[in-house]
Amino acid sequence: MRVLLLGATGNVGSRLLPSLVAHGHEVIVFVRNTSKLPTEATSCATAIVTGSATDSDRIKEAILSNHCDAIINAAGVAPMLGQKGELPAIFKAVSKAAVEARKERGGPAIRCWFLSGFGIMESPKKPHMLIDYVPIFTIHRQNLAYIRSVPSEELAWSLFCANQMDPRSPTVNYSPKPGVEADNLVAGVESPPAWSKTMQWVPLVGTYLNVLMQMQHYFTPLEDCVDFIASDLAAGLDSEYVGHRVGVKSKSKAA
Repeated sequence: MRVLLLGATGNVGSRLLPSLVAHGHEVIVFVRNTSKLPTEATSCATAIVTGSATDSDRIKEAILSNHCDAIINAAGVAPMLGQKGELPAIFKAVSKAAVEARKERGGPAIRCWFLSGFGIMESPKKPHMLIDYVPIFTIHRQNLAYIRSVPSEELAWSLFCANQMDPRSPTVNYSPKPGVEADNLVAGVESPPAWSKTMQWVPLVGTYLNVLMQMQHYFTPLEDCVDFIASDLAAGLDSEYVGHRVGVKSKSKAA
């Protein structure tokens, strides 16, 4: 696929770029400042587009002029509770650009992966989300509500709701090679995969304690996560994750 990647200079996006190339995708990098791109990243990219991730028109132009089939948004940082940030504006700009680009050129919906937060996965006690028990990065709830308001025929979205992602290596490996890191993960749709109810039995506060205890078991290697997204794009609109929140857990912790 031809993939528009936003946030390629960040911790996640910089690792997504070589992973996408390793899976045979052509990557159009969308960045605000090209000087932040290392030479290795420039060599990996099929094309580089300069612009703001909050500029819907510029993103739309990049989609159309580069014939993109998919978008991955790794731009923006979720603010802590009570703080403000650009993430909601970026989220809406990317969504709007994808919808309008599809309308202008016709054809199927554009496949989009958005980085989101683990807290908006469903908790065992429905209809609550994990974020109801641990209210950090609450902006993801707003983004979820927004994306759900977009008709499914107009945008083939998925929200990657990982918990903390730590890189195995502090440096990015830009040497494209087929990745198998996605095989290290088990995925869950809407609810976290392999969730345990170890503390659920405690009267009154069991659910709360259990959420706090379990969340730490969902820290995953960043390289595994980017490989998961890159490999899923091969399924295109047939991906089982279209229209869903997706959480992951290392298989070594799911046994």
